[in-house]
Order: sequence, then C-alpha cells, then structure tokens
Amino acid sequence: MATKNIALSQLNNGSTYNEIFNRDIIGKVKLFQASYPQKKIYMMGWGDTSQPLPATVVRALIDGATKLGNLNTYTGYEDINGNPELKKSVCDKYYQEKIGVEFDSSEIFISDGAQSSLSNLQELFGLDNSVALQNPTYPAFIEGNSLAGRSQFIELHCHEQNNFVPQTPQEKVDLIYLCFPNNPTGAVATKEQLKGFVDYARSHQAVIIFDAVYSWFVNTPNIPRSIYEIEGAKECAIEINSFSKIASFTGLRLGWSVVPHSLTIKNTTFGELNQMWSIRNSIKFWGASNLAQQGGIAVLSAQGQKECQQNINYYLTNAHLLRQGLSNQGFNCFGGTDNPFIWLKAPGKMTSWQFFDNLLQEMGIVGIPGCLFGESGEGYLRLSALASQKEIAEAVQNRS
Repeated sequence: MATKNIALSQLNNGSTYNEIFNRDIIGKVKLFQASYPQKKIYMMGWGDTSQPLPATVVRALIDGATKLGNLNTYTGYEDINGNPELKKSVCDKYYQEKIGVEFDSSEIFISDGAQSSLSNLQELFGLDNSVALQNPTYPAFIEGNSLAGRSQFIELHCHEQNNFVPQTPQEKVDLIYLCFPNNPTGAVATKEQLKGFVDYARSHQAVIIFDAVYSWFVNTPNIPRSIYEIEGAKECAIEINSFSKIASFTGLRLGWSVVPHSLTIKNTTFGELNQMWSIRNSIKFWGASNLAQQGGIAVLSAQGQKECQQNINYYLTNAHLLRQGLSNQGFNCFGGTDNPFIWLKAPGKMTSWQFFDNLLQEMGIVGIPGCLFGESGEGYLRLSALASQKEIAEAVQNRS
C-alpha cells in the first residue's frame, strides 16, 4: 500500500508562504479593490522586478535562440553543473574582480535561480543536523528543511536593538542559514559580525549557507558582499547568488551556488561535498536552460555589468524615495540603503496584519506582514522597491 510523504503532507495545510500570500494578501487586495474600485493599488510585496532585460542580454538571447534554430549551431544537453564559459565568468568577473577571491570553475554550480539552491542544498546534510535560522527569515530556509523532515529550528533573533543582525548561536548547531544584505529586514552585516559566524562554524564543524542574492546592491564602504571575504569561510560556507534582481531574470531563472573543495565536515574528505552536490544535480536537476546561461554570460560582460548597474541604481533610488517619503510621513523605516527592501515599523501597538490593512486603506500600498517571516517580524511590514519609479513616487504622496 502506498503511503504519503508525511513531511510534505504537513506543509499541505495552507501555512506555506506562497499559500498565505495568494490566499490572504491577494485575497484582501481583491476585496479592497471591489469595495473601492477608484482607489489605486501599489503592489510592493512580491519581490518581482519592473525593469526590462538589459540590451546586451537581449542581444545574447536572440543570438542564442538563432543558433538553436540552426542545424549547424544547434546544441542540446550541456554540462549539468553549468556552461563552462558562464562558470568561468562567475569565477573571474564576479569573485575575482568584484570580491577579490579566487575559485576554480568546478566549485561553481549553475542553477535555475536562488530559490532552488536555497531549498535543496540541505540535501547534502544528515536529517539529524540541527538548523539555526535568523528570525525573521526568508521562508524558503524553513520550508526546504521542513520538506526534508526537519522540524526543530534554533532561532537567531534579529531586532531593532541589534540592528537586525543576530548573535552567533549560544548552543551547538550544525547548519546556519544567513542572508546579507538581508531579506526581509534590509540589514547588512559587517566583516567583524560575519567573522564571528565563520569562527563559530569552524570551531563547531558547522556549515553556513549564505544567501548573497542582494550583494550586488551593496554600496556602503567596507560592507562585505560575500561570506568569502572572511578568512576561513571556504572551509565552512556555501554561498548562493542570482541574476534575478540585477538583470531582471525573474522570468528567465538563473543563479549559482559555490561549494568549495575545501569545505569539509565531520565525516567527509577534501572535495567530497562538492562531488556529492554534483552527483545530486545529475540525478535531480540536469542543468539550467542553455538560453538563460547565454544571457548570464552577457550579464557578466563589461557592458552587461554596466547596464545592470543602471538597474541597481534605479532600484536603490526607488528605495531612497520610498524610505524618505514614508519617513516624512512619520513612519520608522529600516533598510533600503544596500538593499531594495524597506522594513517598516508599525506605529503604536499595531500588529503586522493591522498595519497591512492600515497601509492598504490609507495609501493603497501592499506590503508583506512581517510576522510571515517569523515571530521577531511581528509589528513590521516588508516593502519592495522593485516597482516602477513613477509608482513609488505616487504611492508615498497618496495618503488619504
């Protein structure tokens, strides 16, 4: 007799982030629109992008599609772990030139976006491994581990008093999920703060899974863009990144993860985790789209990076306008400096959902209640500055 996957079944109760977003947030918005059809709505919840693909990327996609349509230049399956040229570009154009860290191409694994890697990398580790998570945190960290059958999580609380950067775990943990610049709070961590986590991981044979998706937005001096800027991190950390926000690849889906050869844990040898991840990909993934990878190569070209920087500047200007406009109206705002997210504190003793309703009714702005990211997010709202600049400007002037 077949039986169901208990871990997946336990998530089938309407409690996942995506279900709550579609049922409760979109549901509330539809009801509000039906009652007040004349009121304009500004969607600042979902982290989707608004700017088009960079011109260099468009040309690369057209060229790639043309080659796929020609018998003499057609290609089918590529390297499961990624196009060699793209992997080399990640090593040279991102890590070497931007971060000042050297990697071999075999340590880079191309994916169909950060979400997959964030949820799937936990498969490298035993189900009895303890997991530490920032609170508030990006829901995929929890849901990916829950899907595997883990249910006990150690919370690293992030609040205003510690500038939303948690202390290192006070007990022994095996896996530590960190995200900086942070989604949802917009906070950044200093080198000294990240060094504390690297030192902890090395002394406890723990592994840091580091979400660096928003690293491209860092413009504050001396704020690290990569965990690998910290000495010893190659021995204890996996890093994840993406083309989604900076190059408008939310529809194309492309990202990467770094699994260093020198990353070892209790029962592994040099390079073993790297090889295990390669084997896992050959069984469950089979590689990212050829066409998307051609676009990724274009992103990392000199002209591509220049055009993507224009996107980044556009969204950071949005974040400045949004934060300044809301601050001028008396709201307490965090983030939005090295990150396209504003972490908005609810006035008085409003709950996150009460604040959501209030902002929708008063300004037509739709955000994400902070409580959906964890109990330490209660009393806050996350806003995305990835909308159009015109809408950002209208929204902050649209208080009833």
